[in-house]
Amino acid sequence: MSSIPLYEHFDPVTERSTVVETDEESGLTVFTKTQNTRPIVESAKALASNFTGTPKHGVVHVARIPNVIWQRLVMTGIARDERALNAWLNSREARLFRTDDGRTL
Repeated sequence: MSSIPLYEHFDPVTERSTVVETDEESGLTVFTKTQNTRPIVESAKALASNFTGTPKHGVVHVARIPNVIWQRLVMTGIARDERALNAWLNSREARLFRTDDGRTL
């Protein structure tokens, strides 16, 4: 796509950007969302390195998922299906977002 964007937005706090363009071949509107995930991944690494096991109340923070990734999980239906979400969290792709010891969910 080499067309002029119809809309561009960048949020400096979340480092998310949205670009809306028209696909030259199909004429369809294309939304492209990106986000700098490095700070989230670094935060997840720090939390994972300090993980000490399951607390007495049984709730464990298992991941820090960037907004653009979460939106993709919602759009594909994975976020609404606990088994599918757990399978995704156990995948190699999601490992860098894990904040626990990475055991199988």
